[in-house]
Amino acid sequence: MAWLIVDGHEDIATALLEDQGRDFGAPAPPGRALSLPQAKAGGLGLILGTVFAPQGYWKGEAATAAAERQMECYERLLATHANDLFRVESRGDLALCQPGGPIGLLHLMEGADPLRNPRELKRWVDRGVRVVGLAWNTPNRYCGAWDDDRGLSDDGRALLAQMRQLRVLPDLSHLTPRAFAEVLAFDDGVVVASHSNAQALCPHRRNLADDQLRAVAERDGVVGIVLYNPFLGAGRITLDTVVDHIEHLVRLIGPDHVALGSDLDGGFGTPDCPEGIESVADLRRIGDALAVRGYPLPSIEKIMGGNWLRVLRQTLPH
Repeated sequence: MAWLIVDGHEDIATALLEDQGRDFGAPAPPGRALSLPQAKAGGLGLILGTVFAPQGYWKGEAATAAAERQMECYERLLATHANDLFRVESRGDLALCQPGGPIGLLHLMEGADPLRNPRELKRWVDRGVRVVGLAWNTPNRYCGAWDDDRGLSDDGRALLAQMRQLRVLPDLSHLTPRAFAEVLAFDDGVVVASHSNAQALCPHRRNLADDQLRAVAERDGVVGIVLYNPFLGAGRITLDTVVDHIEHLVRLIGPDHVALGSDLDGGFGTPDCPEGIESVADLRRIGDALAVRGYPLPSIEKIMGGNWLRVLRQTLPH
């Protein structure tokens, strides 16, 4: 089945910049998942490519400079592959995202470290950033991260106010439970968790508890299933393990709020992905596995891409 797939979290620029010889227009090298031909073969219609530049990660390079370099990488890809990639700028552009056709590209800022102050957000929105997660694995000026217990700072609340004004989605993946709750208390709009699994099935602190999953659904958001084995479980991890997480979410919050956020090439290779995921082309196998489990076609279509499209239609300008 040719599913229309939206992947809500791919570290494309990170992968290419960490391997300077890598060609996104050629099949991915062994052990890596991301490439343009494999994305097209797999039926991807839209990708949220991350801007991932937490302070200190890029070996002494300032976060803002690292983010600029990543955005330049995306701009080169759009120019080089103009027949196969296009930047989504409006709700109408979402209709152009079709399996096998040109792939739409939007951006998710994973950790707001590149923003030296909240007023800088508009410049990044103008360049295609439509989702922002306030922190990654380490706390920053805006809030705590998943491995500490800090909440929002005053700067964090100011940034959320800018995001609300500019219609940018808050991404709750990576946040501390306290920061997660404080974002929800500050802003009553739509939120997403771009790449988080069910803590009930895999008790990793990066995963979300059932009450957090319900909170995302109550805001009409989506939770993107991430394909990193340590966030899926222990022992042998297969596509069935992925579907188990999807099934838990569907039972808990319904098929309208479950999506994909693979995090492919996000600091890990395919040996750390479930069996059956050798490249981004294999995301379609998740839909096939859901069909085998008896899921109705409309529900599979929502999970594979329709739910992300619904949320983005609420966010993008006309």
